[in-house]
Amino acid sequence: MNAETGLSAAALAAHFVETHWLALKDTDPASRARSWQTALTDHCLRVPGFPVEYGGRAWPDTALCDWWALCAEHGCPMPDPVATELVGPLMMLTQSPQQYRRHLKAIATGDSAWEVVCLDPPDNRLRRLKTLDQIDWVLLIQNQGSGLSRLEILRPWPGMAQNLPPTAVDFQTSTLLSSDARAQLATLQREHQPIAAIWRNRELLRTLRAEASGDPTDRENQRLCELEILQTAQEILCLRFAQSGAPEKRLVVTQAAREIRLKSLQLKHEQLGYYALTEATPPGQNERQEPIKAPIDAHFMIEPMSLISDFFINQLETNA
Repeated sequence: MNAETGLSAAALAAHFVETHWLALKDTDPASRARSWQTALTDHCLRVPGFPVEYGGRAWPDTALCDWWALCAEHGCPMPDPVATELVGPLMMLTQSPQQYRRHLKAIATGDSAWEVVCLDPPDNRLRRLKTLDQIDWVLLIQNQGSGLSRLEILRPWPGMAQNLPPTAVDFQTSTLLSSDARAQLATLQREHQPIAAIWRNRELLRTLRAEASGDPTDRENQRLCELEILQTAQEILCLRFAQSGAPEKRLVVTQAAREIRLKSLQLKHEQLGYYALTEATPPGQNERQEPIKAPIDAHFMIEPMSLISDFFINQLETNA
């Protein structure tokens, strides 16, 4: 039971979405989104799976499944997965997560924007997870040609926008998160599956459906139907695994979420190509009114950056 309201997690979630999202459907979209973000912070629902001392509610997996499913059903904006599903959990997996309390609280309140940068030897080439105008902190993955890779936290450095590596001066104020990036990221994948990522695909499929042909015999429509069926099936599987207390099996489910995302994005690009090549009468009729919002899966995005691609293959073979 929730101590503040006396409601169960499910009842609290339903009341929250009704009050802070559905009741504001006639409000200006930008104001509605800002109000939603503020409410998430005020009610500790941006990262409800985090411990209470770090700004969460310590909800179990079953409650998290219900919460993200409800958000996806009603199109509620989901929090930045880089901070909430990657950086924060990595901090909590360290031996002394208390030293990152300030960062964790800022993530829970949405007060810090995070970027992930991979630094590759021997030429120190940079790869960035996302590019934003405003970045507060960087999680740097330093891959080493030989020896252990490192995870470090530091402020954005002056040369980052030009894809220049940090200098010795930039590293003077950095914080070492892990001296073995491979082991830390593998532990993250094994012990912290991003439940929100499973339901984040629904918005992408919903957008594709709005743009799809209404012809049931159309190949594009058939492929979209297959993805929608797979999405529903993996949502049900995740909930059942959470209820049965078998979190390791969610590795297979979240891998399916990545497959759905990749196939959906491929279908989206084919739609864009189709609209670009077909004649529009009147001109502009085929133009999209709003851009497709492609979901981000932080775990998926760091796979090619973090030397752990074999980990998922081994887990899938083990749990298949």
